[in-house]
Amino acid sequence: MKTISIGGLLMFTTMFPGAAQTQADNAFYSHKQSQWLTKKAGHWNVTMTLQPAKDAKPISIKGLEAERLMIGAFDLHETMQPAKGTAMPLFKRISDLDYNFNNARWDYMSIDTRITAGIMFFTNYANEGDSIVSYLLDFPHPGLGPQQTDRGKNVRCRNVIITIDEDHDTVKQYWKLTDGEEWLAVQYDYTRAK
Repeated sequence: MKTISIGGLLMFTTMFPGAAQTQADNAFYSHKQSQWLTKKAGHWNVTMTLQPAKDAKPISIKGLEAERLMIGAFDLHETMQPAKGTAMPLFKRISDLDYNFNNARWDYMSIDTRITAGIMFFTNYANEGDSIVSYLLDFPHPGLGPQQTDRGKNVRCRNVIITIDEDHDTVKQYWKLTDGEEWLAVQYDYTRAK
């Protein structure tokens, strides 16, 4: 009888190989992290505020857009670039915010054509209320402004993702040069396009 049961199970998994996997994949979509990420998919208008140095005046840059889409149940993939018709140099910033279900933590990575750092992997240590906080331990300063001040120096980054409401997100990047104090260097304000 045991041999027949095992044989039947093997026959079922051989005849219907995707059935068990599909059922498991579909179950992931019911998790709160998946549902939270899914609500963020869509087209967003972005304003970037840049403060190139701690003592510099912040600069507001409008006319950016971000397209967000889900890859599977736990990954929000984003592509940010200048909106069509804006007079600014073309760039692309790609990021992935992922809930690592196996390790019960948030993973975040980005690649930005304005920075020579390649793929930047952020490490999540703790959440603070409704925000997701992660750290990038080092990347080369891109050198901002006409003088390219601090270009190539090592920068540490504290990245804070804040949900204001379902139509408004903010990402704050606090930078710290190896020998300096932390300051709010970059802020992205997202508003959902209507």
